[in-house]
Amino acid sequence: MPLSLVAALFWIAVVAALVAQVMILRSTSRVLRTAAPARPALEWGFAILPALALVVVLAFSWRATMRPPSIEVDVTPVPGEVRL
Repeated sequence: MPLSLVAALFWIAVVAALVAQVMILRSTSRVLRTAAPARPALEWGFAILPALALVVVLAFSWRATMRPPSIEVDVTPVPGEVRL
């Protein structure tokens, strides 16, 4: 797959995940304003921790996607050949 297509698909996925995460945080904020829960910090934690995990996963995915390809070649030794 061409590198530009891979990068485009990655950034489309990042934008989609970002929009979804912003909507989740908006929803959490709206609910916390209308009904005061007993532990608002816990509610925010459940909204923000997945966002932070998503950032970590996307960072590792970007590094893995943009890493140059490695090629392994299996060369069988010729009889009598000495390799170091």
